[in-house]
Amino acid sequence: MAPRIKPPALAVLAALASLSVGCGHRAPDEKARSIVTSDTILSGMCASLLPAGSFTVDSIMPPGQCPGHYDMKLSDLVKAKEAVLVVSFVGMPFMRQAETDANRQLLVDAQDRNWMAPHSYAAGLNMLADRLAERFPEYAPQIRAGLERAVGEVAVTDRDLSDTLARAGIGRKPVIASSMLREPLEWMGLRVVGEYGRPESISAKQIASLIRIGSEERAVMVVDNLQSGPEAGKGIAEALGVPHVIFSNFPSEKGYAATLGDNVRAALAALGAK
Repeated sequence: MAPRIKPPALAVLAALASLSVGCGHRAPDEKARSIVTSDTILSGMCASLLPAGSFTVDSIMPPGQCPGHYDMKLSDLVKAKEAVLVVSFVGMPFMRQAETDANRQLLVDAQDRNWMAPHSYAAGLNMLADRLAERFPEYAPQIRAGLERAVGEVAVTDRDLSDTLARAGIGRKPVIASSMLREPLEWMGLRVVGEYGRPESISAKQIASLIRIGSEERAVMVVDNLQSGPEAGKGIAEALGVPHVIFSNFPSEKGYAATLGDNVRAALAALGAK
């Protein structure tokens, strides 16, 4: 299991908070600036980094949708057009429809990491904070204070869920899963022995191979990604006679920490652990 994130020192928090006093606050008659993001990972991050009184943050893609299949609605296009900044992961195909000019666009490279895993989420917060501080230098102290708070909250979530996983004793158990979930599963201490892509790309030969691997490795469950196809691995799970589990690869309306906790509890329930 990956090492835990250490919470920030309280002294640093206090110092950064003091820097934000009287700096960059919105005037009473000033309208809050609208930030629009491609998805709920980025909207949650932006909301935790930017001062709420000066910015509103909204996600275009609902959390249960697949980025590869989502089509922007007219209301999405209006939101993107009216936003002072549109923040998106590189490679989100539906975001091309927004036609945002470069001055109002912030593209984020996930660097092939799954930001649902706590360490990647914390790294993403740091990356995004730097980019937002460059765009809005007048709010840099508040952004830095927000970063410290957010990283601290992720550290607490990481610690609590890691303790729960350790007590359950599921470490190194073999699983078959959607390739998009490898990093969160490995953070949980599980061992991914076979993986597959989107449902439309899985061949009968690959399914047969995964069933063979699962049988040889004695896989204990098959884990699907809600957004790319919640039924993709169901047949494999049935053939192996093991639980079929569905993880969300984007935060739900409840937020990042709650969604990560839901994923952990789904895995533990499938394995009969508490």
